[in-house]
Amino acid sequence: MSSSDGSRHLNRLSQAKSPYLLQHAENPVEWYEWGMEAFEKAKQEEKPIFLSVGYSACHWCHVLAHESFEDEVTAKLMNDHYVNIKVDREERPDVDRLYMTFLQATTGGGGWPMSVWLTPELHPFFAGTYFPPGQFRQVLMKLADVWESEPERCRAAGKDIIEQLRIASNVATSSAIIPVPSLASSVFSRLQRLFDVQYGGFGAAPKFPQTSSTIHFLARYAAFNMGVDKEKMTEAEAARDMAVQTMVKIYNGGIRDVVGGGFARYSVDERWHIPHFEKMLYDQAQLLSCALELFQLLPAESPQRATLRAMAADIVSYVARDLRSPEGGFYSAEDADSLPSADSTVKKEGAFYVWTVQQLEELLGESTNLFGYHFGVEAQGNCDPQHDIQGELRGQNVLYTAHTLEETAEKFSRPVDEVRQVLDASLAKMKRHRDQHRPRPHLDDKILTCWNGLMISGLSRAAEALNEDLGLCSHALELAEESAAFIRSKLYNEASGELWRSYRQGQGPTGQADDYAFLVQGLLDLYEASAKEEYMLWAIRLQEKQDDLFYDEKEGGYFASAPDEHILVRMKDAQDGAEPSAASITLSNLHRLAHFAEDRHAEYQEKAQSILTSNGQILAAAPFALAAMVSTALMAERGYKQLILSEPRREGQFPSLFLQTIRGLFIPNRVLIHLDTTKPPRELCRVNATLRSLISDLDNLEGDAAAMVPANVRVCEIFTCGLPIEDVEELKGILR
Repeated sequence: MSSSDGSRHLNRLSQAKSPYLLQHAENPVEWYEWGMEAFEKAKQEEKPIFLSVGYSACHWCHVLAHESFEDEVTAKLMNDHYVNIKVDREERPDVDRLYMTFLQATTGGGGWPMSVWLTPELHPFFAGTYFPPGQFRQVLMKLADVWESEPERCRAAGKDIIEQLRIASNVATSSAIIPVPSLASSVFSRLQRLFDVQYGGFGAAPKFPQTSSTIHFLARYAAFNMGVDKEKMTEAEAARDMAVQTMVKIYNGGIRDVVGGGFARYSVDERWHIPHFEKMLYDQAQLLSCALELFQLLPAESPQRATLRAMAADIVSYVARDLRSPEGGFYSAEDADSLPSADSTVKKEGAFYVWTVQQLEELLGESTNLFGYHFGVEAQGNCDPQHDIQGELRGQNVLYTAHTLEETAEKFSRPVDEVRQVLDASLAKMKRHRDQHRPRPHLDDKILTCWNGLMISGLSRAAEALNEDLGLCSHALELAEESAAFIRSKLYNEASGELWRSYRQGQGPTGQADDYAFLVQGLLDLYEASAKEEYMLWAIRLQEKQDDLFYDEKEGGYFASAPDEHILVRMKDAQDGAEPSAASITLSNLHRLAHFAEDRHAEYQEKAQSILTSNGQILAAAPFALAAMVSTALMAERGYKQLILSEPRREGQFPSLFLQTIRGLFIPNRVLIHLDTTKPPRELCRVNATLRSLISDLDNLEGDAAAMVPANVRVCEIFTCGLPIEDVEELKGILR
């Protein structure tokens, strides 16, 4: 590419696979990808490195790019004084993790875009996030002057910072007994204090779903304490109700795409009304799982179950339609920004999703008033200017459920069913119009192993929990299996057992710890939902490979990143963020595997314990930062229920009453093993002594007698099994 003065810029991103990097391929900045070419250039020319980290759907990343990276004057400053490296945080979480830790330690905050200045040796000496254009130029010039006059000072500071990060990342293993129930109580008490009684959620705006550190934890805390005693029962109901209220508020808020389904990444206001409009796969996956868990946790008569079920169905529909590749893998995200119309040239945030009253009147005619009342439409727009920094939402409406069906029906003196039909017809008409006349937001079409693992979990749980809708269950299971098949064919090396992290026109970087952890979890959930032994066997092999690559044999616990000489500190980051940490999910996986593959119980338990002890200090000081880990440890504290379901199975058959009973309850400490009496799991029994014994009993039967054995469930705890239960009501009594 050439600049206005005819000079040639050496932007090397045109050959990148990442959609985020490709968005910057036409910048006048001489961008490099993270790698040796850039590192060698910095050393040879004695230049500092400017590292810019972001992701494809990031709104403020786009703003920084338009204001600064597309500006010739700013680009010249960058090219003259720095070696410029662009990184997609979703492809290289190891790079992002290291320098985000530096950013947070030095500024007290973080986020994307992340801007970091490094020495040629990759030591950081200054960092920030988004800079307005004038300020960004000033920072570029100031740091260039500092480097020119005092390079050794920058080097010394950067080297010292890396050493401090290395020391902090190697926290000594705690030998103290970890009081899991009291830590869980501490997390619960903190969430109670932070809970927004009016709008749901925790803390002030901006509000993120925070599923891993709030909803996931609260569901398990509720399940753990149900029926313990009166005081704990009160806590359990409070935990459940906080989680449910938050999820219902999210569903009814503008953070949900009312017209097309799916949920935005977060809300800039306290009411869940005005979102940043990017839609991330990991949010859909975790919201799906949480909605289903709470759906199972609530009493059958609770009216909120219908909302949670609708939320789950909404997500399944959205990801199947808009985030699924033709080959079965799920794409990463849809952008926040888009063109308002086909003839527009400037993208605006939320343009695909917002509506003026005039647009609604033209589309809906006489239904506009009813529709507008239900979904909070205002003549001058319903977006508070204080939540619209760039003025892009002026006069626009972000739809949200302002009134219930009953309230709308009463307002317009019409039957509820008729109101529902009017709203459904209006939404369908708006979706057709939107799809035909509005350019869709940019699609980040790279497929990440880790996020597909989360989605496989969510879909597998949908296949179990939504028993009353066989069509939806079957569809969800099919989607989960096809995602797993995609990963196996495109992102997995059968010979070595290793994963790649991403796929887009071929494999991307090597897999990180979260790729293994999230996929193992997904496969365990998929095995329980499908009864197919192959998923369990693959999960066991992946755990072996994760142990080989990431387990710290010396100090215990798991590293978050793969070995890489250019990642100066190999960290064990166990804190939950927008996603749960790999350490928390691995802890859960190990506990479950200790019961699925019980012959390896001691090995799995030893590694699981090492995760807790290696994080003992932070658990003691700030358990809320590791809430997902605390909730997993809480389930282990209660002890896992190994349920062995023995029955003949046939493809496409309606789930038995035993299976419906098991699936109808939220049992987070459940391990469900399927024993098909006509086709026993021969490979799994090699690592499970209980299964070996049961299969041996079946093998001793003559002829077709095995198929005639009555269906039954054995409930095993602490590797001791009760007598087979052949009565569904008896099973219900034991499981409740």
